Amino acid sequence: MSEVPKRERLAVAVLLLVCLIWAGAFVALETGPAALRAVWGDERDYEISTFFLAVRFGLAALFMPLILPRSLRHISRFNVGAGALLGFTFGVHLLLQVIGLAYADMQPGQAAFLVALFVVFAPLFGLVFQGRKPRLGVLVGIPLAVAGAAFIGGPPQTGLSVAAWLNIGAAAAYGVQILLTDQVTRKGDTTSQTFWMISSCAAMCGLAFAASPRSWDMLNAGDLAAIGASFDFWLAEIYLALVSSVIALALLNAWQKEVSPNHAAIIFTMTPVFTTVLSVLLVGEEVTPWLVFGAAMILLANLSAEFIGRRKS
Repeated sequence: MSEVPKRERLAVAVLLLVCLIWAGAFVALETGPAALRAVWGDERDYEISTFFLAVRFGLAALFMPLILPRSLRHISRFNVGAGALLGFTFGVHLLLQVIGLAYADMQPGQAAFLVALFVVFAPLFGLVFQGRKPRLGVLVGIPLAVAGAAFIGGPPQTGLSVAAWLNIGAAAAYGVQILLTDQVTRKGDTTSQTFWMISSCAAMCGLAFAASPRSWDMLNAGDLAAIGASFDFWLAEIYLALVSSVIALALLNAWQKEVSPNHAAIIFTMTPVFTTVLSVLLVGEEVTPWLVFGAAMILLANLSAEFIGRRKS
């Protein structure tokens, strides 16, 4: 067998590992901010989300040169610019996701399946930005995805909830992220790009936190001491910074280019499957018939987008 298929198979295995890591991240994105809400209350979701992500990526930016010293080599205008661009889209994706998870009607498993709608957004954005016409499978998948998103939390009463729309927005941002990753990681050094991606995420989330007039009152010594003593907060932050950011993003940027953007998107649909299993086991998420129905519709949409109308090689 040729070397290319071997690398493709290895890339698939690596990307599945990334899916498993990110499944744990969905749970951490619920438990970590919950520790902050115990200190700052339930009315400051924006500030809590931006603070939590700023700490996550700030720690990741510190960890990465220690674990991967080469991340500070090959500093070039292209690598810095590519990393900053990836960091911006990834930061938007995560901010929408974490704020959406703060709503009481959104559980990690539901959020993961809604975010999996990126597999429909990616081909549509490919049409807009790259002139790639979507296949029949994408057109079939759109109504399936809409149905799944509408019913995953139960029969909609007055349309999709705010939390659902935030997670769908996160899916759209990640659809753009997939296309950008495919383009920029084919040039330059992916480890350097990952470092600048993480650093730009930290800066973006830090500025987003500082932009809130209420944020400065939250940074008092008593509250910071309580946060510093929270085991759940630091467990979530260290997992997200070290495993989900440094390791997973380094693997992603190094290996996603070995498969097509659409192939990568369909691999990533395993993330909500892993997330639901972990959420049921670790945080007691209830598996309702509507969750099963909505998840099934979204998975069918994802599979349709990848396989229906695909040309045989």
